[in-house]
Amino acid sequence: MSINKMLDKDVRLAVKNKVLKDHINDPSTLVIDELGLDYGRNRIDIAVVNGELHGYELKSDSDTLKRLPSQAICYSAVMDKVTLVVGEKHAKEAIEMVPNWWGIKVAVKGKKGGIHLGTFRRNKKNTEINPMEVLKLIWKEEALELLSNYEEVDWKIKKLQKSYLSINNR
Repeated sequence: MSINKMLDKDVRLAVKNKVLKDHINDPSTLVIDELGLDYGRNRIDIAVVNGELHGYELKSDSDTLKRLPSQAICYSAVMDKVTLVVGEKHAKEAIEMVPNWWGIKVAVKGKKGGIHLGTFRRNKKNTEINPMEVLKLIWKEEALELLSNYEEVDWKIKKLQKSYLSINNR
């Protein structure tokens, strides 16, 4: 492995320092590394939670794109926005593998070793979020408490949701 090869940790640091700096310093925002989705079957590299879910998937030059198609399906079910931050080596191929609403930043290692992030495509709002997949992000007790707060919800729907949670929440 070349000493100048861009690694995941380099890209992660650049994203946090350049893209997420304001979010990290905002007390009303959570920035979570390696957020588990779909009961932990997938993990998005960085998630920003502040009224919406914005995921950042990082693919450095030393990564492979093998899991990207399945990650794209999973993230698209729950994330309001997603930004793929991809190394120059994989950029062309990766761009073809993700939905058009995903934002794309290309990470390039400069001559002095710094990581530069260029915007290839701005993200858009996901219009096809799956509420049942989002529900998997919260604990069973939290979901039941949320359901109990809605008196106008038909009791049959509440019962169905509670039954679903009992069976499917791990």
